[in-house]
Amino acid sequence: MFGFLTRPLDRLAIRSATASVEIVDECGDAAAAERLLRDPDLFRAPASSVRDLSFRTKHDFQFSSPAESREPENRIVHGKLYRAGKEWHKKPSVILLHGWNGELGYWRQFPYLAWRLNRWGVNAAMFELPYHAQRRPLAPNAIRNFISHDLVRMIEATQQALADARALLGWLEEQGSPRIGFWGVSLGGWLAGLLACHEPRSGFSVLMTPVNRMDRAIKELEFCEAIRRSLGNATLSLEPLNLLHYRPLLDPQRILLIQSNFDLFAPRETVEELWQAWCKPHLWRYRHGHISILMSVPVMERTARWVARTASAAQ
Repeated sequence: MFGFLTRPLDRLAIRSATASVEIVDECGDAAAAERLLRDPDLFRAPASSVRDLSFRTKHDFQFSSPAESREPENRIVHGKLYRAGKEWHKKPSVILLHGWNGELGYWRQFPYLAWRLNRWGVNAAMFELPYHAQRRPLAPNAIRNFISHDLVRMIEATQQALADARALLGWLEEQGSPRIGFWGVSLGGWLAGLLACHEPRSGFSVLMTPVNRMDRAIKELEFCEAIRRSLGNATLSLEPLNLLHYRPLLDPQRILLIQSNFDLFAPRETVEELWQAWCKPHLWRYRHGHISILMSVPVMERTARWVARTASAAQ
């Protein structure tokens, strides 16, 4: 019954996502992608400090991305900070990471979650991921999507997203926030997982419906057809893009996996597989799909409470 209700939402989202990815008749640079994927430091770039973060309004800030980008619009990180009271700098913080093409959630849902988290004494920060919202390039022939036919560009966008997140964490740490973690949704959940494995300063991590098996997503999902076509007959090992390829630096008790049993983006068996590989951290299973779980107030409320408890208890 629940699958009957939730799967149409996922299928609609997949069709919409597919329409947003341009199919081009050119081969990607498979050799360059392979070199990147073989790099043992693929996601281990050193964290850079934010030197020019400035607030335009009470909540809205921006700073220069520590990672290089080919497009000028993508070089500026736009974000929001919701402070938990006057002495916010003495309280823990969470950085919210939105999903692919998830601007609506960033604009509408994240401020609500921030309001709830603030009430429980947790600061909430968020930023627009590369190639999203104000960071989408404007040039006519530029790649304008995080996921595109260019796998090299997608990997670079991932590296930039991680660098931006680590820079923001460092800034919050410099302000005095004692504990900082991540809460990611979908693509953001995958990024939160990579950060759990590569960012030693992170105090906790929530992976909500994470796309753990990126190799499987690229092989199976409709909106990845552009990647498959651009690679042609090239055979690449995409395992370095999978969360299974890494082990978290965090104690399992500080990691929360949230699984949707009817998910067409991140099938439940892939989350179960990650749960086993990561020494069985907290795992919540829901009778939802990839999209419907985002509409569940009880799930979001329960997750926010977990973040508040864990952020306060982390050492």
